[in-house]
Amino acid sequence: MVKYDFETLRNRYSSFLSRRDAAKQLVKFWDNPPGPGVIELAGGMPNSGFFPVDTIDLHVVSQPFEERHSQNGLKVHMDKNEPKEMPLSMSLQYTNTEGMEPLLSFARKMVECINQPAYEGWDVCMTSGSSDAMYKIFEVLCDEDSTVMMEEFTFSPVISNVKLQGANVIPVKMQLSANPEEQGIDIDRLADLLDNWSVGPYKHLNKPKALYTVSTGQNPTGMTLSLAKRNRIYEIAQKHDFIIVEDDPYGYLFFPPYDTKEPMKNAYWDDKSLTVQKYVDEYLVKSFLTIDTDARVIRLETFSKLYAPGLRLSFVVANKFLTERIFNMSEVTTRAPSGVSQALVYSVIKEMGKRHSSEPEPSVESMVTGWLEWLMKVAGHYAHRRNIAFKALYETEGYKEGLFQVMEPSAGMFIDLKPCWPQGELSRSDHYDLITEKMDQLNQSLLKSGVQVVLGYRMAVDVKASKDTCDFVRITIAYANDDAQIIEACHRIGKGFQVFFSRM
Repeated sequence: MVKYDFETLRNRYSSFLSRRDAAKQLVKFWDNPPGPGVIELAGGMPNSGFFPVDTIDLHVVSQPFEERHSQNGLKVHMDKNEPKEMPLSMSLQYTNTEGMEPLLSFARKMVECINQPAYEGWDVCMTSGSSDAMYKIFEVLCDEDSTVMMEEFTFSPVISNVKLQGANVIPVKMQLSANPEEQGIDIDRLADLLDNWSVGPYKHLNKPKALYTVSTGQNPTGMTLSLAKRNRIYEIAQKHDFIIVEDDPYGYLFFPPYDTKEPMKNAYWDDKSLTVQKYVDEYLVKSFLTIDTDARVIRLETFSKLYAPGLRLSFVVANKFLTERIFNMSEVTTRAPSGVSQALVYSVIKEMGKRHSSEPEPSVESMVTGWLEWLMKVAGHYAHRRNIAFKALYETEGYKEGLFQVMEPSAGMFIDLKPCWPQGELSRSDHYDLITEKMDQLNQSLLKSGVQVVLGYRMAVDVKASKDTCDFVRITIAYANDDAQIIEACHRIGKGFQVFFSRM
């Protein structure tokens, strides 16, 4: 395994910094913490005796949707002395900007166990949610003349993040295919775009500095880049020297294939041989980090989809030079993520780890196992919801009449539905020129039927460039109260499509 020291990383990746970031220098008025025996009178920190909160007790469910704390659940206690490595006297205090060390150690071990980077010289940095991380990453990387590529349909706030720096965003065409080897970024078109940049449609722009991708369970399409595609994208990144920003909020929510003959089959619940190790080895798709021999990948992970979004807690994995630049940004903006959020996450995961440890104090490895066991339970419930939604959609009269098709996702919390346009519409020369108007009309039919969706074209980087593929709606299986509400919503969708096409 190749090993990079900090100076090598600095020399290699300083050219990727924005001019603003390269010029930044931190001005500090304090020294590093003193040694033992020194009375602290330097920092403007209140003594923990001033904190009004003395203890926090948590009742943790053993399964998602458990109505009340059961005998199988966990009890977590925190006070100003416990847990000793992260007591409230520490987590309620000003804390290290990069994150509190116990949680950083857990995050590092999680990366090592699941997506070991292909080089030495990487680190992690806590941030206040992935949106915070993305803003800082693009502030570090982008100038007004920078170019960033991203999938033609994407998490729209990222577009705003890049444009906020004055940089340019260009779409990368996708293959909207059910074939797991084909779906996601169109590799041939990506290679052609970059190989022929000087004569292509974006020749007036600088060549891209970065590619942003939601690599697994892509938002909004639910598609996943195969390992073969990841390898080819990485080779293209090496050839054209750009950074890969891999956002992976949905990777742990991977779906086994849907079985139309056994629609309620759920490997997370039915496979008695399923273990944490099998989940890691056979279910999870490996990150770009695992093939990153150049240290050019920046990976975003979040606790939002797996624990609770209100905690606003995530972490970035990257080479140590780039994590330092993100740290410097945090030093003068948000500072550290909420100490309470870090303490809640750490203390619960530590308690989960005790189930896999023979010692009172679980090892970090045991904590990773306990956390992954929880993620499997969450993924199992999402797979169940996927099954419920598919079965209900396929049973609607609208689907049976061939009015829409279902773009089955491979991970995450979204399902896309694509109208099946009548031949008369498709033969019109202006069909795709009017596609946004038609999708707005479909949206109104669905709203009148009692269901709210997201229109695909509103998540397009460039609607004109994607007008021939942006005619889909995105629904989520995450927020509904129960199976019955998902079924009712899907039935309403079927009726909404029927009403829409009856008026064409």
